[in-house]
Amino acid sequence: MKRPHQQSSMRTMLVGGWVALGAMLGGGSPASAYEVWLTDQSDTGKESGGYLHIYDGAQLTANPASAKPTLTIDFAGDIGKFCEEATKKAVRRPHMLFFNKNQDHAIISFLSGHVLFMDAATKKPDACLSMGKNVHAAWPTPDQKMAIAANIAEKKFIRIWTDYAAHTFSFDPEKDVVNLVAFEGGERPDTSPICPITESSSRYAFVTLRGGGLLVFDVTTTPMKAVAMLDNNQVHPAGCGGVQVGDTMYINSGGGWPVAPLSYDVYALDMSGLPAKVSARLVSQRDDKFADSHGMVGVGRYVWSADRAGNNVEIIDTLSNFSVGSIALVSDANQDPAPDLMDVAPDGQYVFVGLRGPNPLTGNDKGVHNAKGTVPGVGVIHVDAGGKVGHYKGQAAISNKKDDKETADTHGLAVRK
Repeated sequence: MKRPHQQSSMRTMLVGGWVALGAMLGGGSPASAYEVWLTDQSDTGKESGGYLHIYDGAQLTANPASAKPTLTIDFAGDIGKFCEEATKKAVRRPHMLFFNKNQDHAIISFLSGHVLFMDAATKKPDACLSMGKNVHAAWPTPDQKMAIAANIAEKKFIRIWTDYAAHTFSFDPEKDVVNLVAFEGGERPDTSPICPITESSSRYAFVTLRGGGLLVFDVTTTPMKAVAMLDNNQVHPAGCGGVQVGDTMYINSGGGWPVAPLSYDVYALDMSGLPAKVSARLVSQRDDKFADSHGMVGVGRYVWSADRAGNNVEIIDTLSNFSVGSIALVSDANQDPAPDLMDVAPDGQYVFVGLRGPNPLTGNDKGVHNAKGTVPGVGVIHVDAGGKVGHYKGQAAISNKKDDKETADTHGLAVRK
């Protein structure tokens, strides 16, 4: 059973997931219309499919509890057929979701090994590629020339070349794939890549590892070159969160794996020494809490980090690297929200957070139920004081019941600005 919600103290430390390098927004004038995209990992076909729910941002923020998707796409339908024709296998478990810088394409990664490039306006597929047995995340570089992908099952780091204007997407198995087994040993005992992210120049990719540690690749070279490394003493296992604020990259370590059922650490990476070296400073930790970091976003000068097990979002001031507060998400409508990935509205006035369901399909250690929630959906948090404070407004629930069992399991989340 999951332990009761525990409030984090003002100085309790932060952890994150893997959402959004470019969300460095404060308050400002009202934004134009925007969409909130949310994936449900539960099956909609025979061991296949999943849902994509798309919400109107204004409707969602006005009254979360009554908001309904303006469009729901079943990945077992036409898109599933498109991918199966292209890759000879069915898509399953839509896990991560990002938009390219121009916001005209969505990049959706499936744990079945697919990366789907979708026209964000028409909602039609452009390309569907297979990364092998698995792909956990595919991150679009800010220069829009690449998407970098992590294949956990086969311990491979992959570069996909992207030309969004020409609608062409490809990779060379000989030149664009790095087998990370070569970096394994000692204090990097398991180099399965979890989540990759690049900094603003699109040159360096930071790859967190299942067994702990970090690899930094120059993704502009062929073959891609590892230029810096950290071990599992410097960065703990299985991080899946990353956001750049100014010249600092923030990453996390998280729970849900046998090596670390519960883990909550947030690190500030000093990038000034690259390509020669990188260093990590621990800025938040919750070793004494029932805590699991998974979800991170930048809001103004602050980093917001979701504690999936603790049911709150911690706020860290990047000027001081101190925790300045937290946002409790437990409500009468949802006693165990299990917050996960996050993104921010274009005007910086709202943060949206995925809330896991009672039957989490990924990232959950059944011994502690770190990712188990009660009502799957998307939560809405109002941002105040430029990101220093947040107030939980409520949630829009999703559902996919089978034999009266709720199987819906929220995961990928991104705002189309």
